[in-house]
Amino acid sequence: LPVRDPGSLALVSDGSWSYPVWQEISTRAGDLFDGAFAWSAESFDLTQDGRPVPVDGAYVSGRFFDVLGVPAFRGRMLTPADDNATPPNGPVAVISHRFWRQRFGGADDVVGRQLTVLIQRQRFPFTIVGVMPPGFSGVNVGRMADVVLPFGAEPLLLGRDSALPTVGQSWLEIMVRLKSGQTIDPAFAARYLTEPLTLEPAAAGASRLRRQFETPLVAMVVAVGLVLLVACANIASLLLARALTRREELSVRLALGASRGRLARLLFVESLLVATTGAALGLLFAKWSSALLVQQLGTWEKAVSLDLTLDWRVLVFTATLACLCAVSAGMAPMIAVKNVAPGEALKAAGRTMTGDRRFAVRGALVIAQIAVSFVLVIAAGLFLRTFTSLNQLPLGFAPEPLVVVDVNLFASGIPPEERGARIERLQQAAAVSGVRSVSVSQRRVLTGGGWFTNNRIAVGDGPMLPEDRGKRVWRNATTPGWFETMGIPLRSGRDFNDHDRVGSAPVAIVNEAFVRRYLSGQPPIGQTLRVNTGPGPRYEIVGVVADAVYTTPRDGMLPTLYVPLAQREPREWSSWRNAVLTIKAVSGQRALVERDVATALAQSDSTLVFTSGTFDQMLDATMTQERLVAMMSGFFGALALLLAGLGLFGIVAQAVSARRTEIGLRIALGAQPTGIVRLVFRRVGALIVAGLALGLAGSWWAARFVAQLLFQVEARDPITFSGTAAALVAVGAL
Repeated sequence: LPVRDPGSLALVSDGSWSYPVWQEISTRAGDLFDGAFAWSAESFDLTQDGRPVPVDGAYVSGRFFDVLGVPAFRGRMLTPADDNATPPNGPVAVISHRFWRQRFGGADDVVGRQLTVLIQRQRFPFTIVGVMPPGFSGVNVGRMADVVLPFGAEPLLLGRDSALPTVGQSWLEIMVRLKSGQTIDPAFAARYLTEPLTLEPAAAGASRLRRQFETPLVAMVVAVGLVLLVACANIASLLLARALTRREELSVRLALGASRGRLARLLFVESLLVATTGAALGLLFAKWSSALLVQQLGTWEKAVSLDLTLDWRVLVFTATLACLCAVSAGMAPMIAVKNVAPGEALKAAGRTMTGDRRFAVRGALVIAQIAVSFVLVIAAGLFLRTFTSLNQLPLGFAPEPLVVVDVNLFASGIPPEERGARIERLQQAAAVSGVRSVSVSQRRVLTGGGWFTNNRIAVGDGPMLPEDRGKRVWRNATTPGWFETMGIPLRSGRDFNDHDRVGSAPVAIVNEAFVRRYLSGQPPIGQTLRVNTGPGPRYEIVGVVADAVYTTPRDGMLPTLYVPLAQREPREWSSWRNAVLTIKAVSGQRALVERDVATALAQSDSTLVFTSGTFDQMLDATMTQERLVAMMSGFFGALALLLAGLGLFGIVAQAVSARRTEIGLRIALGAQPTGIVRLVFRRVGALIVAGLALGLAGSWWAARFVAQLLFQVEARDPITFSGTAAALVAVGAL
């Protein structure tokens, strides 16, 4: 992070926290640490000219900038006084340097201007009091905080829905700054907690993105190193071959008085020119490919923002590595001039029949290239098969004709007591031409998360099962017909109907995975369930549906409990701010239906805030990691295969060229062209077999390190191994 002494920052890593817990921690942090702050990532609607303008931002505590040591580029940063519900200077905001340039054109008089936030159909003006310095845009990596508001603004915007007084609503992240010489100590407790808090280093900020992609990107860094190794061996082999063909020239130079050191410098400078030119081209490629890779991290709903300006540390590291590679590759031609004599040119005619005794050196380099290429192509094959397996995995529903509309009931300004009735009207409005059915759920599937209970289930009058984070039961609330719209078959019992409303007996539908875990051997229909502790409702199971993916395809079929949306009490809607319309379109009309539904919903309520997409887009978003790894490993595998092929071609072409006189004599003595070809192929075949054997051993050993990234594919998959070997043999033969 571009802040003061980032190495002394530590993240409270036990999860997210409520505001009352943060207040308790902040009162104790003053004695234990050199400061603490809390924040929550948020998106604000800065509607302009009647058009929604969503901007990423954050709610932060008053000492956020002070503890980080981030000075103001213009004006001032937030202070603890701004945390008050009624700050002395009124509602204030701080904006990022990027936002200042984009929205205000870098105007010098930006401090004191108004920024209007639209929420629940109301406009709230905030006075801009400061601009962050360039390069700093918050502590969440991958997300720009362009507009920062103090915690005191949260109740102003949300009113009775404010999360500040609620102990049970976790929405904040917390960082502390360690004192000089202090080490991370987990024994830091708060009154609301039964266990001490744990801390982790936070010099590089907080990032779910990093946790998600850390392992696959480490694997890609290894792949980059292996490709670099292949390239070095390739260039060394080609430079060596080139130096050998220049023995006569080098001999003449020696005869004219050049020293061997001068010849070595000549060859080394030539290799350095190759490395410098390649590095310059690589820098241009890196600037283009970096933006492409970051695009792969985003989804249809949420873009990822990363600073792609060239970092001087990365540039120095890469330049140093390029120089080391140039030195390594430049050493190879020096082998060719080690034994060159001044009279070498006079004996050149007789040497063309003896072959090249240095073939073994270049052959060893080619063997290394083939071996490393084998490892990389194996990895590419495994990751591509993983991506294919996830794409072909049965989901339990048919995503092709489905459109999803996520309605933000809170941002639309719909009071909790009116949300149930408003949903029914939206359901009717979405039934445009080309729509086969419209259903509503409280949660959207394929999000990687949702509403769940940690195994707190009791069947009948039995005991409540102990909490188990490894055995979550996922929950959803739906309207009648939702399963039919999704294409999830009803196995037994009935669907929800219009009689399942507030005041009627609570009912539930479970999937087959739920039945297998909790009701094995018992008829599920008619059984009753209790969820969590306390005097909650007792649900009667009225139906069983087929299994369907709820979180991600990699997680598979999880136990899921469905309840009627219409049985939600009005008071319960205050904590549920979204509703999801699932729309089944007529075959071939999904794109048209998505457009018409958006138009119909906007016409029914001009203040409605919603996003729409397809289930295919949602499914694609769940496989961001696998898609990125498959794309990068495929690229590196193909690049290594190309380099190995070029290296093998170079050594064979040079060897054949050096033996032209020998080959001519063999033909003159009666050898057939096919025999000459077999002669060459025997030498090539020996290199390929040796490289494959070495690569097989390396791949077999390294496979265990990528096993956790695979899905439904063995790390030592025989099909992938044999296919890779066949590909390398084909490239070598070609």
